[in-house]
This record gives sequence, structure tokens and C-alpha cells, in this order.
Amino acid sequence: MKSGERQPEADETAAFMALLMQHRHRLYAFITKQLVNPADVEDVFQKTSIVLWKKRSEFDSEGSFFHWACGIAFNEVRNFLTVQRRSRLRFDLELVELLAREAADEDSLSQSRLEALRQCLSQLSDRQQTILRQCYAGTESITTIAEQLGRERTALYKQLARLREKLLDCIRRRLAQEGTPS
Repeated sequence: MKSGERQPEADETAAFMALLMQHRHRLYAFITKQLVNPADVEDVFQKTSIVLWKKRSEFDSEGSFFHWACGIAFNEVRNFLTVQRRSRLRFDLELVELLAREAADEDSLSQSRLEALRQCLSQLSDRQQTILRQCYAGTESITTIAEQLGRERTALYKQLARLREKLLDCIRRRLAQEGTPS
């Protein structure tokens, strides 16, 4: 093997770590929705990360990493609560299962909405996309942007309102086509 070549195992490890880093905030949020104490959340997140690492060979790269990781996180939360229940009562296991299902559903809905927004934004003209980027980047005031565009501030506000309405209608149509609640 040449010195510049990487081993397949190293590539798989790097790919797994990239997925874990990409989804760590969502996974942490998933655990947070099921536990109250921030220290407990941190402990369960760390245990989940270790289990994910140990079971990385079981991950099917054709599937959703986040949903696979949530399944493992759910089991770690359940194990944690079982241990806690022995010392003191925290949450009813059925409540935790309900919260886990709701958190997973919420994430799927957020992802559907985000994808619909991306598609709807791509249907806008380049000029409309540029105006939205400038106004929502937060680096300049609406007055400054209006001056740069040679427009009145109120006219720019009205255009932004029309663009938001157009995007909202587009997103609702797309979600309705998918059967996803808006």
C-alpha cells in the first residue's frame, strides 16, 4: 500500500464520524426532550455516542443515520430511567416512549418543512433570492438595503411580505402534496 492511500476501514471510520458530527445536535435535542436534568442528558448522550461507536458496523448506510441513532438513544434513555427508577421515580416509561415518538415525528416534520422551503426558494427569481438573503442575513438594516437597491424602505417591506406569503403558500402546497401537516 502506498503512503498516500487510505485503508477502507479508515474511510468507514471517517464517514461514520462525519455522520455522528452532522447529527449530534439533533440527537442531543432528541435526548433532551426525554430527560429533565441537563447533567443526565449529557451522561446519556455520552453513553449513546459510545454505543453508536461500538455498533457502527451494524449501521446500514442506505438507511437514516439519525433514526438509527435515535433508536439507540431511546434504549439508552430507557436504561438510564430504569436505573434511576430503582433509586427514585422519575418518569413513567410509557411517557418516555411517547416523548421519543413525538420527538422523532417532530424532527421528520421539520425536515419535510425545510426541504419544502428549499424547493420553494429555488423557484424564486435570482433577484428575489438575493433580496431575501440580504434582508435575512442580519448584517445590514432594511433602510440600507433599500438604499442599495434604489427603492423606498416601505416598498421593500411590502415586497418582503409578498415573498413570505408566496413562500408560505408554496410550502403549504408541497406539504399537502406529500400528505404532511403544515
